[in-house]
Amino acid sequence: MSQKHNNLWRFLGYARPYRRRIALSTLIGVVKYNLPVAFPWILKETIDGPLAGKTGRTGLDLNELMGLAVLLFIVYAAITYLRTFIADRLSQAMNFDVRNDLFRHLQRLPIDFFQRFQTGVISARLITDVNMAQRFVGLAGTNVFMDLTSLFSITVVIILMDWRLALVAYCTLPLYVVVQKRLGARMKINAHAARLHMDGIEGALHETVAGISEVKSFTTEGAETHRFVARCRLYLEAVNENIRTYAASLSATALLTRIPPVLVIWAGGYLVLRGDLSVGTLMAFYAYLEMIYHPLDRLSELNIQLANASAAIDRLFEFFDMQPETDDPAAIPLVVGRGEIRFDRVAFGYRPDQPVFDGLTLRIPAGRRIALVGPSGAGKSSLIKLLIRFHEPWQGSIRIDGQNLGIVDLCSLRSQIALVQQDLMLFSGTIEDNIRVGRAEATNEEIVQAAEYANALPFIRELPDGFQTLIGERGVRLSGGQKQRIAIARAFLKNAPVLVLDESTSNLDALAEQQVYEALERLMQGRTTLIIAHRLSTVAKADKIVVLERGCIVQEGTHAELLREPAGLYTRLYKDLEPAQGALVARKGRWIESP
Repeated sequence: MSQKHNNLWRFLGYARPYRRRIALSTLIGVVKYNLPVAFPWILKETIDGPLAGKTGRTGLDLNELMGLAVLLFIVYAAITYLRTFIADRLSQAMNFDVRNDLFRHLQRLPIDFFQRFQTGVISARLITDVNMAQRFVGLAGTNVFMDLTSLFSITVVIILMDWRLALVAYCTLPLYVVVQKRLGARMKINAHAARLHMDGIEGALHETVAGISEVKSFTTEGAETHRFVARCRLYLEAVNENIRTYAASLSATALLTRIPPVLVIWAGGYLVLRGDLSVGTLMAFYAYLEMIYHPLDRLSELNIQLANASAAIDRLFEFFDMQPETDDPAAIPLVVGRGEIRFDRVAFGYRPDQPVFDGLTLRIPAGRRIALVGPSGAGKSSLIKLLIRFHEPWQGSIRIDGQNLGIVDLCSLRSQIALVQQDLMLFSGTIEDNIRVGRAEATNEEIVQAAEYANALPFIRELPDGFQTLIGERGVRLSGGQKQRIAIARAFLKNAPVLVLDESTSNLDALAEQQVYEALERLMQGRTTLIIAHRLSTVAKADKIVVLERGCIVQEGTHAELLREPAGLYTRLYKDLEPAQGALVARKGRWIESP
C-alpha cells in the first residue's frame, strides 16, 4: 500500500468513533437525495392523466397529485435540516479530535522541528489543513455515496420506463469517467503544489506581523511588500494551473452531460410520434436526465475539493510522522537534592561534520553561581540546551547529583530547571495567566508572593485591572523590565533547584536593571545557577566564571582572578565590551555605574 493511501486510511480512523452517527447521517442523506426521484413520476401521472383528460394509473386527480408534490418537498425540507444538523456537528467533532491530537503531538516534537518550520506553516496545518482534510469524509464518504444511490435509483426507474432511451442517456458515461479520472489526478498534484506556496505565504506573513516594529524602524516596508508579492505570485501561478484543469473538467462535463438529453428528446420524439411512448413518459424521462447529470456535475466539482482534501491529509501526516521527544520506558524520575551538575567528556554538534563540543568536561558545584562567558558562537546556549535536553549529546554524559540525564524522565528533568531568557515569551492573556505558567496549580496567594519576590507587585498594582490586566501578544503592553520581572515571577513560582539566566538583564535601562537584579538576587539564593551574558558586568559577582571559545573551556576563575591574566580572553572581552556599555561593576554588594 502506498504512503498516500496509508495516510488516507489512518485519517479515516478518526471517523471510527463516530461510525453510528456517520451511518445515520448517510442514511438520512440517502433519503434526502432519493426523495426527488418521485417527482418526475408525479409529473408523468399529471401529464398522461388529468392534463390529457384521462384517469392515470393511480386514479388521483390534479389537486391530489399537486398536494402529493407539496407534501413531498415539505418532507424533503425537514430531512435536509436534519441531515445538515447531524453532518455539520459530526464534521466539527472530527475537526476537534484531529486538531487536538496534532497539537498534543506538536508539543512533544523536539526543538529542531520548530526551528525548521515557520510558525505560520505550523498554524496553517492546525487550522486550514485540518478543516480541509475533514471534508474528505463528508465529500467522499457520504456525499459521493448518496449521489451514487440516487443515480442507481434513477437508472432503475428509467430502465423500467424505456430501456432503449436509458441506453441513449448513458451513451457518454464511459468517456465521462475516463476524463474525470485523469483530470482528478492532475488536480491533486496541482493542489499540493499550491498549498506548499501558501505555506510560504503564511509563514512570511506571520514573521512580518510579529516583527512589524523592526520592519517600520528599518523602513523595509517596500522590501517586505516585494517579498510578499513574489510569494503570492508563485501561489497564483500554481492556482492558475489548477483553474485551467478545473475549467477543462467543467467543460468536459458540460459537453458529455448535455448531449444525451438532446439525443433522448430526439429519439423519444420519434417514439411519441409512432405512439410507442406517451408525452408524460418522455417529459418524466427528460426530468430524470436532469437529475442524473446534477450528481455527475457535483462529482466533477468534487474532483478539485477531494484533491485538496487528500493533499491536506498528506500534509497532516507529514507532521504526525515526525518523531517526538521520547523517554526510555525504563526512565526514572530525576530527584534533585544538592543540585550539583557535571558535564563529562560531552561531544555535540548541529551538523555531523561540525562539532560544537568535543570532549567538554565541566563541574558546577551545588548551590553556586556559575557564569558562562565567551564570544558569540562559543557554545554557551548550546550547553544550556543540552542540560535541558533540547538536544542529546553525541557522546559523554550530563549528570545532576550523579543521575545521568539521558536516562531520567524528561518531564521530571525540565520541572527541576527554571529558565529566564532575554528573548522571553509572554502569552496573550492576563498577567496572572503568564505568572501561572510557572506552576499551573498555584494558588492566588502564591502568585502574589512570586510577583512580590520578583519586584513586579508594585507596577502590577498600578495597572487598572491588576493581575487581570491583558498584556497583548508577546506582552506588547509591558516594558522590557516589566516583562523580565514577570518571567522572574514565573521562576519563583516554579521553585526549581536549578536556575538558568540567559542574557536576563540585557537591553534594560539602569533603573530597570537594578530592579531585575534585586529580584534575581533573591531568586538565586540557595539554587545552582548558570548565568549566560555578553555583558561581563552581569556576571562579575559569580562564584566562578567559565570562559568558552569555540566549544572549549579556555579559562576558569572569579572575576578578579581572570582579570589578573592580561593576555586571557576574559580580559580582552572585558576591555572590548565594558567601555562601550557604561559598565556596571559590583561594589559592596551593589551594582553602580563604573567611573
